[in-house]
Amino acid sequence: MGEAATNLVPIDIGREPRRPVLPRDTVVDLRDRKGIESSATSVDLRVFREEAPIEHNRAVRLSQRDLYPARQAFSPEHIVALRLLGLAIGRCRRAIDVHPEDFMAADVEIQKIQMSLPELFCCRTLGDGFGTIVNALICAFHNTDGNLLAPNQIRILEKVFTELRDKPFLSVTEADDMVEQLESNAFNPYPKELIEFLSSEQSIR
Repeated sequence: MGEAATNLVPIDIGREPRRPVLPRDTVVDLRDRKGIESSATSVDLRVFREEAPIEHNRAVRLSQRDLYPARQAFSPEHIVALRLLGLAIGRCRRAIDVHPEDFMAADVEIQKIQMSLPELFCCRTLGDGFGTIVNALICAFHNTDGNLLAPNQIRILEKVFTELRDKPFLSVTEADDMVEQLESNAFNPYPKELIEFLSSEQSIR
């Protein structure tokens, strides 16, 4: 009896299917390969893509509070300086607010600032830049001879006190720039003796 006809193709189960062998220097891009259609394994190729650019060059300015969050880490001079500078800033703002209507009240706030400068000068151990600015402020107040300050002068004082509070350890070069700001707003931030000495030297020549 002959064998029955069949459409089945015999499979050799003893041999594993051959896998393609690639050269060692071949680079395979996962995005070009087809995913495996299986319920057990699911690969999301989006993980290999860059979702959003990362900003590396954005400048971030840190304030005094960001750099020194622990108050107990401050030195005693630092704590005193921050307290006095905060008071000076508040008094400058009050002087600006009442200046058009009440010149006397504005002048009282400015006098209180002037009285606090000697104590602030005792904190000059924070750095040469700090001492340079406070010394310039003392001379600037002294050279006003008690005259009432103009609104723009009070604003520049507030700016200087704010910058000094945020950067008490500034360099001498930065301090010189702030002293020039005082000078450009009708302040004389130099000792009178120095000005008189320089004037006498010029007259002799």
